[in-house]
Amino acid sequence: MSLHNGARLNIHAEILKLARLLRVEPEELSYLEPVDPEAVKQLREQVTDMLFSAHGHTLSRLAAASKLLPGGLNALLAERAFGPILSARLASLVDPGRAVDIASRLPAAFLAEVASHIDPRRTGPVITGIGPQRIAEITRQLLASQDFVTMGRAVGQLSPEALQAALAVLDDASLLRTAFVMEDKDSLSELADRLGEDRLVGLIDAAEESGLQEEAIDLLSHVDDARRESLLAI
Repeated sequence: MSLHNGARLNIHAEILKLARLLRVEPEELSYLEPVDPEAVKQLREQVTDMLFSAHGHTLSRLAAASKLLPGGLNALLAERAFGPILSARLASLVDPGRAVDIASRLPAAFLAEVASHIDPRRTGPVITGIGPQRIAEITRQLLASQDFVTMGRAVGQLSPEALQAALAVLDDASLLRTAFVMEDKDSLSELADRLGEDRLVGLIDAAEESGLQEEAIDLLSHVDDARRESLLAI
């Protein structure tokens, strides 16, 4: 893949992620296509930082107050009073162990909504602490809403067991779309190792059937040379 094509795919992925953050259609951000992908990523991170720093003092007080309440009551407050957006902000301020305990008491559908608003940079330990079965349930919810960006951004934070559970839920086309918006593309080679050659071949087939050739090209460009040559030969 040429550097030109690589930059084009990268900016496409970054626009998808920025559009998800801003809750707009990617087409509304098409004017960013000539911009360097890294600049768009920095813009996205700056917007995220701004959102998470707003009302910081109040959120810190709420997080501190949660220490005085039992997990069940915190879960009830999260779902009935705070909602997914505020809960996502608080998840980065609450002790990770406590946050995981609260998450275990919440419905998967609500956790999927929270996941769409979190910043994985701030909640890595929380995501890592959630068990495989619950991750599979959340993945099903995100898959139902076609929220590939949220899944892609969280992939690098999952425990190996949880990642395996999530991969088992995703069909090949959905996995391609998720891999395309992964935050750390350098880990795609490791993901390919976990998938194995048979499923990678299935991904190539799915790309042709679903019109996801660009996503497949992006995946192939990040695996090691030997595996890429093997897949292309097949």
